[in-house]
Amino acid sequence: MRLFVRRLSWITVALLTLFAPAPTARAAPPETEVDQIEDLRYTAMINRDWTAFAAILGDEFLYHQPNGNVATKASFIEQFRSGAVQLKKAERYDVKIHVYGDTATATGSTRIDLEQNGEPRQVDLRYLNVWIKRDGRWQLVARQSAIKPAPK
Repeated sequence: MRLFVRRLSWITVALLTLFAPAPTARAAPPETEVDQIEDLRYTAMINRDWTAFAAILGDEFLYHQPNGNVATKASFIEQFRSGAVQLKKAERYDVKIHVYGDTATATGSTRIDLEQNGEPRQVDLRYLNVWIKRDGRWQLVARQSAIKPAPK
């Protein structure tokens, strides 16, 4: 009987060990998650990783561009895929992120080196991005940016 109880104890410990929830890493604060996905978006654009870039944009994505045009998800990706716009470098700064449940806003500035229709350009943008958390991941659903005026 003692042997049976001892084996039952070991079996119980083994089963509890096997089926106990694994310790989870502490989740990053949502502001950090949004900040990281903002960087991943630029990395995908620079590396021409259209699959990653498309996954970051929500299907309803709209971008009010500095030139006054409005781009959809498909038309924005196509600007880069076609080579009409090639992002070379992007440096975000003065970023402020505010999270409201499953919605977040990111405002800030970005210095960008790019080629547009074969011409090298450097621009300094001020932007507002709207992010929505869906199925456990953040997606960019709206963006508006403007080119900053040159310092006087």
